[in-house]
This record gives sequence, structure tokens and C-alpha cells, in this order.
Amino acid sequence: MKNLGKINIAILTLILTLTYSCTSILDQEPVSITHPDVYWSSQSEAEQALAGSYALFKNAMTYQANFLHWGEFPAMTLMDSQFWITNYIEGSGNYVLPYRENTQEWKLFFRAANWAFTIEQYVEGMSEELFTTPQEKSRIIGEAAFVRALSYFYMTRIWGEIPIVHESIETSDQLITPDGYIVEVSRSPENEVLDYILEAVEKSIGLLEYASPGSRNWAITANKASAEALKAHALLWYASRNNNDNELVQQSIDAATSVINNSNTSLIDYVSEGQEGFERMMRGQSKTGLFEINISADVNESFRMNNADGNHTGLTLNQPILNGNNGTAPTGNPDFYGYEFMAETERETDVRKELFFNDFEDMGASTFPLKYSFSSDDPASEDPYARFSESNILIFRLADIYLLRAEAYTKLGQYSAAVQDLDLVRSQAGVPAYTGVQDRSNLIKAIFDERAIELVAEAHSAYDRIRMDYFEGVSWMNSNRKAKNGYFWPVSNGVIIRNPSIVQTEYWQGRL
Repeated sequence: MKNLGKINIAILTLILTLTYSCTSILDQEPVSITHPDVYWSSQSEAEQALAGSYALFKNAMTYQANFLHWGEFPAMTLMDSQFWITNYIEGSGNYVLPYRENTQEWKLFFRAANWAFTIEQYVEGMSEELFTTPQEKSRIIGEAAFVRALSYFYMTRIWGEIPIVHESIETSDQLITPDGYIVEVSRSPENEVLDYILEAVEKSIGLLEYASPGSRNWAITANKASAEALKAHALLWYASRNNNDNELVQQSIDAATSVINNSNTSLIDYVSEGQEGFERMMRGQSKTGLFEINISADVNESFRMNNADGNHTGLTLNQPILNGNNGTAPTGNPDFYGYEFMAETERETDVRKELFFNDFEDMGASTFPLKYSFSSDDPASEDPYARFSESNILIFRLADIYLLRAEAYTKLGQYSAAVQDLDLVRSQAGVPAYTGVQDRSNLIKAIFDERAIELVAEAHSAYDRIRMDYFEGVSWMNSNRKAKNGYFWPVSNGVIIRNPSIVQTEYWQGRL
């Protein structure tokens, strides 16, 4: 294994410092690694490296609110952005966003995956005597494998075919061939990427243990249930890319069932728990969380909320939460998908309209999602709008897994089981049981709709549309675009210039 002398963890701190106004708890004291035996010599150093991998993943997701641009706005569902750059997507399906080169770049995810892979390799070589218990060594390796798998999973859902890097890139020497040429890695077929993801996920599941709400770092670091949730998602995605392979669908059901039975999580009952339950869920580390990105001023893991477009609060909130954000925050648009089914009689008692949105009933400019509205005072300012964000970004939670399993049951024709999971989620929001036709097309719509409202602003809907092949309400999606994989994002021209072996996705050839 090559010397780590050219890696400097200070880079991790720099990335997060540039992105957030507060230093992250995942940023550690800058350390220069002069030799593997010097750095990888204690559990605390391995923990420090692991914290850095979480920080890099967080940066990839939150930089310029990219997770919303990738996973929410292309769905054109319940969130009609007023932001002019996002309107490139919503207006015509153009993913070539001005001033958003990093939205087409995958380098931030590769950095997170590469650092996680480096941790796996070096920690595996560390003596168990350096750790408080053998289980602690396994946990660190398992969490790193989870970050690697999750980074690749996001990349394949965003770009489809992506390169697989099978070694830890630690020095620039590894990027140069013996003849002096730059190493070029082409995009791998989706099935190979998904096999690689599932291999890392299985490694993670085998090394991690289940945890419980209230335990240390609950939901903001991975445990066995977090990895099983990722497995359930990856398998159902794989099935959708492989002619809805029944074996993969069943494996997804098995993974989801293990999460439901063993994760020690429970659903939020919005009817009985009301605002308090919703707030606990979104502040994070609640009884329903499986994995989430931590945003907490108490541990210096936050940022100052403002009405700019550089973070997710600026792209989702308006007055009375943020002052004068009329040009950026979403607006209620009855022509957008979602508002019609939310107006149906059965949704009259859906308490999420009030809990999840500001002014949903009087739909208009003041209608926007409230999931990132929780905040704390900035003690350094007298401005009432100078506040720090306190809403976690939920990646996986229990309601998502119930609805994912419902979708999988539907694809196997097990409609009664699908309806049972669907109705359980609906009941928590005061929505009557499903009474529609129990067949594939009707249930896929019902499950997509339920995911759309339950997971609104959590950046699932765009991926749901691809996985379910359900594009109702997306006017610019058509059979020709789908045939050419136009639901995926284009690869940045900068990536192709640096690596000519990368071939642009068919739909985007000649469009950049």
C-alpha cells in the first residue's frame, strides 16, 4: 500500500469551512499524515478519519443544495421553485444549470467514497489491541463501507453508469501510468456498479450492530439497520434497471422487513403526536430515523440560515421563517403534480398538509414545505431572522422503508401485503385506508403519491419516478428521452475533458 504522505486531513476541514458558517463536529483537528504507522496508530485516529468521511459525504449532498436539485426538483411534485436556476429543470427538463458546475460533477462523491475506502483498508490492517474492543474496530470498518456504498448509490441514481475505482487513491503517482500517461477509468455498466454497491453494503451489514433511539450518535452514523435500509433501496433500484427481476425484488423485501423488525424504530403518529412529533423527527435522531445528516448548533454542526440559494433552507423557506425570500422559496402551484391528489376528499383529514407546509389550504406564494424550518437564535445578532438551522436532512427513515416494501410487494403482485404497508403509513397521518383498485398500475400511483407527500423535500421523488417508471405530471419527459437515459444527469464536460474515456450519456450528447 502506498505511503499516505501526500494526504492532508486539513483539506476536509477546509471543505466544510467554506460551506458552513459553523465548524462541523465531523471536522477534526487538522492532522498531516506523514506515515501510515504514525497516523493509523490508535482508535481515536481511526475515528477522526471516519468523521472526515461523513463530512465529505455531507459536503457532496449539501453543496449548493445539490441533494434537492438531484432528488426533488426534477420530479415536479409539490415543490414549484421560484429560483431561476431551478426553473431550468422545471420549465424544460434542462439539467445544465448555470453556475452549478458541481451539480454535474461527481468528484465530491468520489472524494467521500475514496476516503471511506482508504479507512477500510488501513483500519483492517490495524491490530485489534489498538481498539477498546474488537467490535469497535469492526464498527469503524463497517461505517466506512456504508459511506462508500451510499456515495456510489447516489452517483448511480444521478448519472447511471459511473466509473468504479477499485483502489484507494492516495498519491498522484497512482494517476500516472509507468509510461507517463494519465490513467483513464471509463464508466462501468449499471449492473456492475450496483454489484459493487451491494458488496460494500453486505460488508457493512456483517460488521455493524443494531442500535436504539437515544444511543450515542443514533441515526447520524450508520448502524446495521442503516445499511439494511440502503440494501433494500439498492436492490429495488437494481430490479428496476433489470426488467424488474423478481429475485431482486424479493431480496429487497427481505432487507426492508429486517429493518422493520430489528431497527428498534417506530413511525411518527402525526395525528396523536402532532407538531411535537413532527418537530422531533425533523430536528433529528428521533425514534423513526435510520440515517440522516446532522444539523445541530449545539455541537457546532450547523449554518446560519439565509434567503440565498446556496443551502437548502434558502431554497425551501420564506416568511415568516426567512425574511423576504419570495424569489427563491417554492410556491404552491395547483398545476404541479401532487396538489390535485392532495385535494381529494380522502385527504381532507391528512394532517401533513398543516404540519409539513406553511399555508397549504390557501395555496399560493406563501405555500412552502416546513421540514427545514426549525432553528435556534444566533446569540451574536439582534436580527430576529439571524438564526442557525436545527433541521436534520433525513436520508432513510422508517416510513420510507414501509412504502418501499409496499412498492416491492406490488411488483410481485402481492397486493394485499402492499396495501397493508401503504395503509399503515396513511393511518399515521389521518388518511383513510386505500379503497382503490388493487392492481399494479393503480397501486404504483398510490404508493408514489404517498411517498410524495410523506417524503416531500427529502429528495426521494425524482429517484422514485425513475425506479417506478412513473412520470405523470412531468411534461418534458417522453419515451424518446427515457430510451436515451435522459432521466439521468449529464456528465460535466470538465470531467470528459480530464478523462476522455468517459462517454456522455446518450440523451445529453450535443446538448451541453
